Amino acid sequence: MTTQKTSTSFRIGVSISMVIMMLGLAIFLNVFTTYAISNQMKILSDLDMPMGQEVSHLYAIQQIQDHSFEDVLIYKKLDSNINFELSKNQFQSQNIEFDSQVKKIKDLASTFPNEGLSEDITRELNTVISNLNEIETIHSQNTQKANQIFELLNSEQMNSIDSLQSELETSQKQASLKTILLNDQLQKITDSLESSVTESKQKSLALQTVIMGSAGIISLALGYFLNLINKDLIKEVIRKTKSLQKANKKLEKMNILKDDFINIASHELKSPLHPIYGFVELAQNGDIGKDEALAGISKQAHQLEEVANRILDISRIDNGILQLSYEKFNLSDLLTEIASSYRLNLNEKMSFELNTEKGIEVEADRVRIGQVLRNLLNNSLKFTKYGKIIIAIQHNLQKNIVEVSIKDSGTGIHPDILPNLFNKFVTRGPKTESWNGNGLGLYLCKGIINAHGGHILAYNNNNSGATIKFSIPIMRHINAKELHQKILN
Repeated sequence: MTTQKTSTSFRIGVSISMVIMMLGLAIFLNVFTTYAISNQMKILSDLDMPMGQEVSHLYAIQQIQDHSFEDVLIYKKLDSNINFELSKNQFQSQNIEFDSQVKKIKDLASTFPNEGLSEDITRELNTVISNLNEIETIHSQNTQKANQIFELLNSEQMNSIDSLQSELETSQKQASLKTILLNDQLQKITDSLESSVTESKQKSLALQTVIMGSAGIISLALGYFLNLINKDLIKEVIRKTKSLQKANKKLEKMNILKDDFINIASHELKSPLHPIYGFVELAQNGDIGKDEALAGISKQAHQLEEVANRILDISRIDNGILQLSYEKFNLSDLLTEIASSYRLNLNEKMSFELNTEKGIEVEADRVRIGQVLRNLLNNSLKFTKYGKIIIAIQHNLQKNIVEVSIKDSGTGIHPDILPNLFNKFVTRGPKTESWNGNGLGLYLCKGIINAHGGHILAYNNNNSGATIKFSIPIMRHINAKELHQKILN
């Protein structure tokens, strides 16, 4: 009897040890394959999101620069020297952004060959870098040709530029096409990685199934009851772990959103509340009349309402739930209407210049675009004590782009804050400790423009002041193949 118990205990012990060994092997394999798959998924995500977005941004820069070059030729024919110089400067400024964008894509691409990828994918990535170098070379050649054309335009040698212009336009189309093909090549690499990830998951699942099956067969020796309890416990642990992980992620996200909202609200609501307390105290002390105090409090209350609405908009942007009400409207009329309302409050040393094409209709959120225009005009007026503010609209139906620029002759943007100009709470100035304002206006503008699928940027002018421009699609939906074909033709 004792011998039988010892034998049974030995067998149970051996069976349990083998089950534990099998489970340990399965867990080790799961951790190892999970790490490998996670690494592949990270590379896939970096290729599909950051790198793909950067290539799309590079294509957008090409289109904007091509548009600026066309504007140079148009304004030269129209003898509009101011717009000619402005468009030429815009063309030159895009070179810096183009070079920076190419470097950013190269830096991203150079990190992937060290991530243990297959030879085929590594070779494809090297081809991407090679094609990117070719695009950079073509762009450099295009810039040289454009500079030659600019020199000929300045010397009034109009008859000498036809050949160069034709070569440049052909080369620009070639560069745009290569960028489009570069994006397609990235998609091909992404598809290969997805196939590799799927294959790794299938292999891992198959091997784990074999190991767990073997462990299950051995566990049958322990009896049906122990096996059933073991399975139930494993399932319960997995379910509870997933439930806790999901709840923890949700709590972390809610905590971040709560802190961000509290920071914004406390920062924003202090400014209108202090003047309200001041009017109440002055009225109580008899320093001002009741009507004057109520008028001041009413004004600050309206400002408080605007602050609350702005906080809600910022929260919607941060959470990705900003709603847009699309409609077709005349962008030229909207800008003229807004500019006219501002002219009434200009001092004698200030003036507006409105350069806009008539009848530019867009499909966008009229209220939100008006909000962007008012914010940008307020920003220009805040830092321009005298001089001129030039507002211009240009559009290109073929490229489905309308561009609005606001150029002022003010103090300009301090180099320290220019890279972060469209972030939250950027209110520090070059000569004063801080500017008036809440530092959310330009962040809100960027959120609205990005929600429209557009782009916004800012830069300092050569002489004085700064320029902020944004572009949005004229129409919401357009056939991409059709657009590419138009560009090539």
